[in-house]
Amino acid sequence: MFLLAPDSNKDKDDAGCTVSGGNVSANGIDKFNENAKGGKLEGKGKEIQKIAEKNKVPVNIFMAIIASESQWGKGENATRQNNPLSVMGSKSIHDSTYPTIEDGLNAGAKNLYDVYISKGLDTPKKIGPKYAPVGASNDPNNMNARWIPTVEKIMKDLGGSEAKTSCSNGKGKSIKFNGKLPHWSNDDPGKGNLYTAGQCTWYAYGMRQKMGKPVSTYWHDAHKWNDRAKAEGYKVDKNPEPGALFIAEQGAGGHDGHYGHVAVVIGVSDGGKTFRITEMNWEGAFKVNERTLKMTDGYSFIHDKE
Repeated sequence: MFLLAPDSNKDKDDAGCTVSGGNVSANGIDKFNENAKGGKLEGKGKEIQKIAEKNKVPVNIFMAIIASESQWGKGENATRQNNPLSVMGSKSIHDSTYPTIEDGLNAGAKNLYDVYISKGLDTPKKIGPKYAPVGASNDPNNMNARWIPTVEKIMKDLGGSEAKTSCSNGKGKSIKFNGKLPHWSNDDPGKGNLYTAGQCTWYAYGMRQKMGKPVSTYWHDAHKWNDRAKAEGYKVDKNPEPGALFIAEQGAGGHDGHYGHVAVVIGVSDGGKTFRITEMNWEGAFKVNERTLKMTDGYSFIHDKE
């Protein structure tokens, strides 16, 4: 059970996701403090709340992971290493220590945001596969198999509000999903839509416009979109993010060998290795569907202008 530290040189202005909600009431903080008595985190419920809020992490998730990882502040990672979230950087987990417990809490919150929350991974089920992978070499007793249900139970016991994710794919305004996409109608494909009706390009152009993130109507076939977007100042990379345009080169991943394919990313999991899209003309012209894909050669993503 460990949290990988991100690259310290990562551009802090990169696109990402933020979470609202996930708060814990005074009663929940009292419950945390009651369980933490006698350990390194005794009486630190309110301080933990402030650290979570400062780092844009849902308080209930942060508290529950701390409780699970450090046995409510009584485990060796808290009492000896001041590392209650088991953050592991370039060292082994047993060598990852901090000068104070407050330093460890702040590092854990920062990493939780950078590695998970900023990528839309905002629930135990989304965080667990990377945070505590089942079958990991440093988990010989298979304790990671219990990580997700344990964190979920602690969150339930602490109570609080449900977290909601808001994602942005650049410096423009935020795209708020909350599990819902803009309404689509084939009779209203977006203003100025010059792409061939019923095709993937026609839908992707219209959907981005409905999201408040319009793109050019002159980018031609799908496989040309990434190069043309880059030439116009858009950020193009290999990192899927909700709201970004997914581009498949000709034949990549089984997509069309002549036109390629374009769709809109609506979800990301497994640290960016897997993503979900909404698209048109995969099942036939004018037909809208969703699919889950795994990263492969020939895939790229168009974000906002840099």
